[in-house]
Amino acid sequence: MRRLKKVTPAFSATDPRPLVQTANRGDENYPVATATLGFTIAGRFFYAPFTFVGLAGILYLFWPVATRAYHDLARRKRFTSIVLESIILPGTILTGHFLAVATAYWVIYFALNNVAKAKWHASERLAQAFSATSSQFVRVQRGPVALEAAVKNLLVGDVVLIGGGETIPVDGIIVDGDALVDQRLLTGEAKAIEKRPGDTVLATTLLLDGCIQVRVARTGEETIADQSARILNGMTHFTDTLELRGTDASDRTALPLFILASVTGLFWGPSRGLAIAWAPLDDALFAAGPLSVLNFLTIALRHDILVKDGRALEVLRHVDTFVFDKTGTLTTDVPQIVDVHSCAGLSRDDVLRYAAAAEQKQSHPIALAIVAAAQEAGIEIPAIRRSALQAGLGITGMSGAKTINVGSARFMQQIGLPIPQVLHQLDDQSREFGYSVIYLALEEKVVGAIAVHAGLRKDATKTVAALHDLGCRVCIISGDNAQPTQHLADELGIEQYFAETLPWDKGQLIAKMQEAGHVVCYVGDGINDTIALKQAEVSVSLRGASTIAVDTAQIVLLKKDLSQLLELIALAKRLDNNFKTAVLCSAIPTAAIFTGVLLFNISLASAIALYLAGMGLSISEAMFPLLTERQETIPPKTE
Repeated sequence: MRRLKKVTPAFSATDPRPLVQTANRGDENYPVATATLGFTIAGRFFYAPFTFVGLAGILYLFWPVATRAYHDLARRKRFTSIVLESIILPGTILTGHFLAVATAYWVIYFALNNVAKAKWHASERLAQAFSATSSQFVRVQRGPVALEAAVKNLLVGDVVLIGGGETIPVDGIIVDGDALVDQRLLTGEAKAIEKRPGDTVLATTLLLDGCIQVRVARTGEETIADQSARILNGMTHFTDTLELRGTDASDRTALPLFILASVTGLFWGPSRGLAIAWAPLDDALFAAGPLSVLNFLTIALRHDILVKDGRALEVLRHVDTFVFDKTGTLTTDVPQIVDVHSCAGLSRDDVLRYAAAAEQKQSHPIALAIVAAAQEAGIEIPAIRRSALQAGLGITGMSGAKTINVGSARFMQQIGLPIPQVLHQLDDQSREFGYSVIYLALEEKVVGAIAVHAGLRKDATKTVAALHDLGCRVCIISGDNAQPTQHLADELGIEQYFAETLPWDKGQLIAKMQEAGHVVCYVGDGINDTIALKQAEVSVSLRGASTIAVDTAQIVLLKKDLSQLLELIALAKRLDNNFKTAVLCSAIPTAAIFTGVLLFNISLASAIALYLAGMGLSISEAMFPLLTERQETIPPKTE
């Protein structure tokens, strides 16, 4: 009975429409199975002619099995679980066990109905949670002015303004401007692509250089719906894979089980042979596995953890290395400006003004801190005409006729601008305290520096200590200088760190850890972290992180609290234990059937009863965590 799922799939991972259809009715055969059981019970105990109606229902449910069995045996030349199914059911019916067969059909379709509904409910909650994390505003050209609008409110034909370093929020066509676009996350292309007017751009890609106007080809709601659909497909693909594991296992055991049942039937009678064939070898993987995963996805959401890919929960329990981005992940979202240094006749306000002009369209924490400091000082920030981002290094912008460069010492070295000695001395003093230094260059001359300090997240120390207690290795990867990174690592008790690391180097460092046999979870929140998030076996971001990081990560911590990682690990272990218990609930009845038939001559009805008990226990175990979680969250009644 467990193998009927191959005939009546509840969901296709490549097409979301069947899920919408099954949302209203669960599994389409469940009502038929329920009516069949009802008529069979009525015919057995109340009015005998109802038995024929029940038998008609059984034959209706059996017909897809017979059709598929013929296909597998006659055309594929394979003895599959469906072929064995087509032998077991008629044999059981011929022995007069109508009620047992009807009950078995009802149990299996009850399980499939619950899996289908669990997929629907999980997908709804995932889509809602993802939409909440994907709120994004863009600049829209309306006549001579640019207005701010939410992505979800955009209409087809709207013209969106996008600057260097920004994530492209919609699918559309460039109407003005040239651009250099990184499409790595969508297409896997390592090389950035040049885009010109008339070219198409896609949502979630990154504009590295240029300033473009994009005419919206698909509304913001459609774009968000596509992102939600990708999450849903990833989740359901994993649960469908679990179901396929079950059917593959049953296909491999079908012929040996048939041979054992045939030999048993030959020597001890056909009833005992049929009893052997009812052993539920693969039920846990087939129905309880997907149901368990789906329920734990829902439990995770109740803990404010958005798990977009169920595979992450399965892999997480094997993770032995946690790698954290530094700025904005282990440190506070927006760092503080500690000091501003100037030279070449500029004032401190001038340094802040030009630095804020270049950074005003960026979402990196340091950029946000610089812009916030300029606004708090009442400094008027000039408009930026063109900007180009070099991820992990700095940004180049044009304000009026002036070229502005803002970035790290490495960035200044790369573009060939020497740092004045006076700023070098200030740099050395700042780094003693663990501060980061960002340089400003106007035209071809470095004219100022900004010392930035990011305070430690209040939950970081506890989380890192707990990961160490679990026996996990913890590392920091940062694009920042060595001294601030080392200072933070010492403060957290982390032995290994990597400083001055470029975005593509982050991915390579993760790959080297994997080659050394480690299973890696990467935690990051910035545009610079997307390659590392993609490379790691498990990727985690925080709510409020850059849009592209949230889109890329498999898991999003909605409370923005690193201690949620510990809740996540605990949930992964609970899922593993729950699944193992479900397997045990299926294995014990299987062993009981084999032992009972071969040693104690139990009846066919007893074997079917053991099968139903095992199936029921497996499904109950898969649903139990969600039911208990629901009870714990119900507030007590007040008088």
